[in-house]
Amino acid sequence: MAPSVHIIGCGLIGTSIALSLNACGYSVSIEDINADHVSQALQMGLPETAAVKQPRPEIVFVCVPPSAAAKTLNEAFVNYGESLLLDVSSVRNSIIAELNVELTRSGRVMGAHPMAGREVAGPGAARADLFQNRIWVLTQGNAQSQARATELVTHMGGVVVAMSPEDHDRAVALISHVPQLVSSTLAAQLLDADQVDLSISGAGLADAIRIAGSDPQLWGDILYGNATEISRILRRVSTELAELSTALETHDRERVELTLRAGNRGKLRIPGKHGTGQNRFESVNVMISDQPGALAELFSGVGALNINLEDVRIEHVMGAPSGIVQLFVPVGQSEALDQGLQDQGFDTRGRQ
Repeated sequence: MAPSVHIIGCGLIGTSIALSLNACGYSVSIEDINADHVSQALQMGLPETAAVKQPRPEIVFVCVPPSAAAKTLNEAFVNYGESLLLDVSSVRNSIIAELNVELTRSGRVMGAHPMAGREVAGPGAARADLFQNRIWVLTQGNAQSQARATELVTHMGGVVVAMSPEDHDRAVALISHVPQLVSSTLAAQLLDADQVDLSISGAGLADAIRIAGSDPQLWGDILYGNATEISRILRRVSTELAELSTALETHDRERVELTLRAGNRGKLRIPGKHGTGQNRFESVNVMISDQPGALAELFSGVGALNINLEDVRIEHVMGAPSGIVQLFVPVGQSEALDQGLQDQGFDTRGRQ
């Protein structure tokens, strides 16, 4: 039989875990200090029995803000016998420092951080497939705890990466926490912008500030919990920006292009599909009407050409009922895609 699982905290992550494990046949129960969150979680598709707390769950997920994680874990250590305790917080060291020493030594507590989320929070945004093909970073725990956590993650469609708490906090500062601050800082500059200026904005700005809509209270918790690592990277970014500002003022084009070229190289280091290092694509731009079925028709046309899409972006045309769809394909396939779509009557607008 599948293990019984109790989830403390019914936000986006907690409810998504509940939905995913429930779909896999696990016996799931949930709790939250906010009764409305429990009600919303049940409305997302969980059985009514999920609201009844299990007295002896084999596994307990702690899905609360980082500032409350240590206290909740310490209480769960007392309340839930021999349960494995999995903390989904996106910071580790600041939480570990506040844990009961006996809990840490027991090997029953682990960080289980899913590298998944959405710009919207709360149980109403939860999805059973949120963790499909997503990395979960596991930290701490003994061998038995690691094996049990890995089994759970695998059942939810995730992929496990084991890291030390120190390595985890350093990594997420760079790939998650600092990007959040940079995105929010840029978006904050729009508050005093002229509306006419904003009216000509396009996909570039939208891409850069996409995550600026995140929950300020939750992210304040996260950032404070990893302050040392985040501050170290922010100083480097600040120094780079200050040097760029000076270079622009003094017309030092070489210095500006140095950063742009470094950015090109850095971008290519992000793993591509299936974890590969290949991240070089070509694209074809296609103009379509903004009406039901237009996008599906385009995808069907691409499928008929037996060409696999690596990524898709959509940019709406200002003041017109149409949009430009940018179709990304492996290097060497854009010409065939462009010509093939033209032959089917699609309005292609060049390759990149």
